[in-house]
Amino acid sequence: MNKNVIHSTGYSVNIKGYIKENNTLPVRNLHGTIIAAIIRHICSDIELISVNILDENLSSDGRILAYSLSQVFDYKPDIIHMSLGTVKKRYIFPLRKIVKEAKRLNITLVAAAENSGKVSYPAYLKGVIGVKADSFDDCMQYSYKQGFFYAPSGIEGIECLQDIQDIKNVRGTSLSAAYISGHLARIIKDKKNLPYEEAREELLKAL
Repeated sequence: MNKNVIHSTGYSVNIKGYIKENNTLPVRNLHGTIIAAIIRHICSDIELISVNILDENLSSDGRILAYSLSQVFDYKPDIIHMSLGTVKKRYIFPLRKIVKEAKRLNITLVAAAENSGKVSYPAYLKGVIGVKADSFDDCMQYSYKQGFFYAPSGIEGIECLQDIQDIKNVRGTSLSAAYISGHLARIIKDKKNLPYEEAREELLKAL
């Protein structure tokens, strides 16, 4: 998996309450490995930039989310995949600014919706490909309804993850979003600077 990761960094809040970049943050869970494996299973010809903002409980701070997203543009990615979001409305404005900038740069944002079903951001924002979980017979399947894409929530069918015992029962919309990011990567790998609207239409046409 490491051969696909061209850069790795992270963000956290220091003791003074400031957000600080830290490219030596320890890996405290296998979440990033799972996400990368799912994306790579669908599109093997990819380059990944890993941005770690999750703690050992797979949670973060809305300030870190908004700030780290604003910094990711410097890497000029085709897709920004987000395994998380926030239910706090006070972050809507900064996240909308990020969505607007992503649109200007032709970067597609893919975001997991809240597992509990609550309205969450940025998944529910216009201009973002929001993803929810559903059951499918094949890990390559996905669907679309009422403004959201739906994809598998587990790791069944992802061969490289089957021997890792600790993650057998992992489930969640963050994994669902990874499947959609993988499909999107496969669709646009030969189409640089694909606008959000076209990227979304290509995903729908591939159903």
